[in-house]
Amino acid sequence: MERFGTFLGEASSLSRHFDTLFLALFILCSLVTIIITFLIVFFAIKYRRGASTSRFIIRKSTAIEFAWTIIPFGLFLAIFVWAAYFYTELLVPPDDATVDLDIAIVGKQWMWKLQHPNGKREINKLHVPLGKNVRLTMISQDVIHSFFIPAFRIKHDVLPGRYITIWFRPIKLGKYHLFCAEYCGTDHSRMVGQVIVMEPSAYAQWLQQK
Repeated sequence: MERFGTFLGEASSLSRHFDTLFLALFILCSLVTIIITFLIVFFAIKYRRGASTSRFIIRKSTAIEFAWTIIPFGLFLAIFVWAAYFYTELLVPPDDATVDLDIAIVGKQWMWKLQHPNGKREINKLHVPLGKNVRLTMISQDVIHSFFIPAFRIKHDVLPGRYITIWFRPIKLGKYHLFCAEYCGTDHSRMVGQVIVMEPSAYAQWLQQK
């Protein structure tokens, strides 16, 4: 079973993309924080009471106004496009020809019910083969839930009356946490499970077990 730490291991093909995006956001926000903090301290010292520094007020500067408008807008737009690309990649699975496994999932208070293509069912456990494209079709039986596998960087709301499709490709053998990340009632904290990534041959054998 995985252990939680500062950084989770990468267990799906999408993990690295979202980690890179997170790191970029962290670095950008850190730089902005450092710059703003520096400017606050700098100007607080420079224009402190009694200082002889000129306090001439710039009434208008088109260049400065364009700079502090266009640069932040460009950064936010770039981040939005980057994040939207990865999110779309998660939501739009490969075409049917490249999907290796279709699994149906029903969320209900307070469990995950999963069904494999041959009809085999699981409760709060998801067995999947290593290196295969797995497509999940999810719906809720009652309230809003959120299907969350931290090590796969997958998290998506599961809604009543609406089918949601996402996909992943596991790249590392092991057992991984599965959570409901949306408060869904009294026993929400107990709506947990496991994702078990197996060798394809072991998965095929498991699938045939009664």
